[in-house]
Amino acid sequence: MAISNKLAEWQERLGLQEWKICLHDCMSQKEMTEENASGFTEFQEVNKTARIEIMDPDEYGERVIPFDYERILVHELLHLKLCLISETFGEDTLQERVAHQLIDDMARALVNAKYSGVEYE
Repeated sequence: MAISNKLAEWQERLGLQEWKICLHDCMSQKEMTEENASGFTEFQEVNKTARIEIMDPDEYGERVIPFDYERILVHELLHLKLCLISETFGEDTLQERVAHQLIDDMARALVNAKYSGVEYE
């Protein structure tokens, strides 16, 4: 499936079809809103609009977890799905760090499930 179709697929899977999402992918580190992030989301839950940024895989470098466009996209979409229950989004609190880790765990699990349980990094 082409990258351009991944957003529509995952919006449907996560029940986010009402959201208007502007996706910017293959962004350089200099262009990214958040430093050292592979993905970033800013949103307004009131009018269900969002802007998602995903880093250029060529700039990902040698990290412990290999670059995975689909997992990053799902991670960022889960921020939208869960935005109403996170009071500290964007703050550096223990609650936000734990929530962020849970979002990443869920993104990995959902992508793994899509591929029928095949081990997927």
